[in-house]
Amino acid sequence: MRARPHSLQLVAAALAVLVPAACSAGPATSPQPSATASRKASSSPAASTGVTTPHAQKLVVDTDLAPDDLVALSFLLSAPGVEVVAITVSGTGEVQCPQGDAVALGLLERLGAPQIPVACGRDTPLAGDHAFPDAWREAADEGSALALPETARVPYNGTATALISRVAEEDPGLAVLTLGPLTNLAEALQADSSLAGRLGQVTVMGGALRVPGNILGPGAPSGNGVAEWNIYVDPHAAAVVVASGLQPRLVSLDGTSQVPVTTAFAQQVASKASAPGAKVLADLFATHPFMTDGTYYLWDPLAAELAAGYSVGTFSAATVTIEEADGPESGFTRPTDGPANVTYLSTADRASAEETLLTTLNGS
Repeated sequence: MRARPHSLQLVAAALAVLVPAACSAGPATSPQPSATASRKASSSPAASTGVTTPHAQKLVVDTDLAPDDLVALSFLLSAPGVEVVAITVSGTGEVQCPQGDAVALGLLERLGAPQIPVACGRDTPLAGDHAFPDAWREAADEGSALALPETARVPYNGTATALISRVAEEDPGLAVLTLGPLTNLAEALQADSSLAGRLGQVTVMGGALRVPGNILGPGAPSGNGVAEWNIYVDPHAAAVVVASGLQPRLVSLDGTSQVPVTTAFAQQVASKASAPGAKVLADLFATHPFMTDGTYYLWDPLAAELAAGYSVGTFSAATVTIEEADGPESGFTRPTDGPANVTYLSTADRASAEETLLTTLNGS
């Protein structure tokens, strides 16, 4: 799932795990939705589901709107107690601007979500010129073929960087979840020296510390066996975030490789999807065979579950440096000695992740 909108021609690789991103730019005169979306916390799911509701959580979600991003957003908008206060689109990810705005707003409309500000970030990395394959980006620009309705919703009248800073000022301690390259968050940290002190937990879908990377696919650079796509596209941005003192939690390939999308789970989704969020997942599975052929993983949905507070994995402390230079290890989240500056997902519970995802998407 949250593997970025991979191309249908993706070569199945046993150790490969893919990941995407998104962007969007809004009209300069667009009216502004409230930066704090009204979201009603519903009651805990029935005990028979085995899924427990974590404490209430406010989140900024930075996304590149690959197929698994669409599922992760649907999950968060369905999760009891979770309030998504802003969506920022990573223009360096899979989706491009201004298409990313339209995809995000169309998904909100399809789900009947409250008004949530959506803003696009820059379309080039903070340094370098890495990018996702063109075919993946074109697919993300089209909303991954998901049926999205017309909407009167409009983008935020400002940049992703400005929106992150604004909502963090309104809600000190606000948590952040990034599902694509870290360009938007890093740029916001550079622009506002006090931002790191106002943010709460930062969860990053990205990195590969002690497992192979996933830089594969049509048009991907050859020879890089250690990096994960989100970090690879803008390694300097990742280095900025790691150096900020935020101690991000990396939902890395170390853990996500333990949660492949199985045929059995896809069949369960097809037979049980009833609520709007679950139908998004069912539709994506039905129209994207690569999501259920054994080479796709619950990348972004797993990160969303962890950011929302569900106990579906465990983190281990680590010290990493980000390889910023071009070459066969560019984007590597290299484990080193020293005081821990991140935690990374070392184990993940596939059965719990699947149950939490489908149960929550179905609104129960």
